[in-house]
Amino acid sequence: MFTICSISRRIQPGRSAAGDRGRPSGLARRPAPVAAILVILGVLVAAASPARADGTPVVQGARLHTPPDSHEPQRALVALQNDGPEAATHVTVLCTFTGTGGAILDTQTAAVPIIAAGAAASTEAIYYGWPRATAVACRLEPR
Repeated sequence: MFTICSISRRIQPGRSAAGDRGRPSGLARRPAPVAAILVILGVLVAAASPARADGTPVVQGARLHTPPDSHEPQRALVALQNDGPEAATHVTVLCTFTGTGGAILDTQTAAVPIIAAGAAASTEAIYYGWPRATAVACRLEPR
């Protein structure tokens, strides 16, 4: 039923069965150039990754913009200030839209890629839901 076959490898003169050309076992092969390239690329990617933001941004205020047309979304217009000595990067703001009686309707995020040292910035978060919001409160997302 089954046939067992044997595959033999012809060993050339000056080589062992492993193909290491008679070198000591610790020096059998050099690392492939691909591995060295991958290590170098890994170092470059790590160096290019965004650094931790050392700035200290704060939310200075947020106001709810309600357009007259009820079919248009409401917007939270947020003012930010970076009081730190360095630029703040990857700043995320969370805005909670509330309805009558303080009921939480939705929480949206807004991102600011960079705020220079000592500079102000603004962003907006959009609420598409129903019922209409009556207030908005915004805060920075913890890092």
